[in-house]
Amino acid sequence: MLDIRMGDIKITQYNKVTYIGCILDDDLSGESMASKVLTKISGRLNFLYRKQSFFNSKLRRMLCNALIQPHFNYACSAWYSNLNKNVTKKLQVTQNKCIRFCLGLDNRAHIGVNEFKTINWLPMQNRYKQCVSVSAFKFCKGFGPAYMSEIYSLVDNPRSTRRSDYRLKKPLKYINMGQANISYIGPKIWNNLPLECKLVNNSNEFKHKIK
Repeated sequence: MLDIRMGDIKITQYNKVTYIGCILDDDLSGESMASKVLTKISGRLNFLYRKQSFFNSKLRRMLCNALIQPHFNYACSAWYSNLNKNVTKKLQVTQNKCIRFCLGLDNRAHIGVNEFKTINWLPMQNRYKQCVSVSAFKFCKGFGPAYMSEIYSLVDNPRSTRRSDYRLKKPLKYINMGQANISYIGPKIWNNLPLECKLVNNSNEFKHKIK
């Protein structure tokens, strides 16, 4: 453990800290937050299964959207990208369990493209990309939070007068380290989106269009 001091004051080092509900590991692996998400979702899903005799299919989906889906999304741009494959697999397996519950499927039923289309959800990796895309969209449209200007910046394009046509600058990364950061992934995803997606003005419409 490092001995960091400011004058006579020793600064305590922690393995993880919680900031507005998001757990940040000292190595930024995201595993503590993913573990918290998995625990919360498993607990709520088990509760819903115990009460499933009272729910029709519409109510199942409504409850999952209200009680479970937000946990997958919350601050995912801060913790999802650095997860190892074992943890991302656990998250996907848990999401598949939620889909089986919503659609009334057997515990061993295969979850594929058709099931995701039926429930109108995205797999975990694509949900993460959607969340990152929305943050870039809000910045480019000028109604994102002020701190976004520290993450994103626009490429100067004197030939265009429309802000939505602009591309985001992608930081130079010569090695893999840093390529999981939102400052790198955000521009990469945004710049590859079709112009028709960038031209919409409403974030909800944008979210559905890129889906």
